[in-house]
Order: sequence, then structure tokens, then C-alpha cells
Amino acid sequence: MTAHLTEAEARALGLDVPKKKTRTTRKTGAGPYHTRCTACSSEFTTAASEDRHLAETHHSRYELVLT
Repeated sequence: MTAHLTEAEARALGLDVPKKKTRTTRKTGAGPYHTRCTACSSEFTTAASEDRHLAETHHSRYELVLT
């Protein structure tokens, strides 16, 4: 049987409570934003459009387009 505890209850019992993962942020370089999806070769000029593509297709590899 599994016991479900809150973080506070687990700490009170002396159990180790793993830290929650923090959301990571991406840093972009100076200049125009231009990336390409390595899976389908779609090109993006904003981080928001790249994020939408990631959410829709789960393609997670992008490369910078150097001009």
C-alpha cells in the first residue's frame, strides 16, 4: 500500500524530500534571432515561434543559422 504525503509531512517524518526542478531559461546571443529545426528544417525568427513549434511537434533540436 502506498502512502501519499505532502512535502511538510515527509520532512516531519525525517524523510529526504527532493528539491523541485526549476525551470531553465535560454539565453540568446546579440543580433537577429534565426534558428532552424534539425528534424524538419523549419526556420524561426523569434524564440516564441520556436517554442510553439516545440510544443506542437516535440522536435527539440535546433541549430543557429549564421548568415
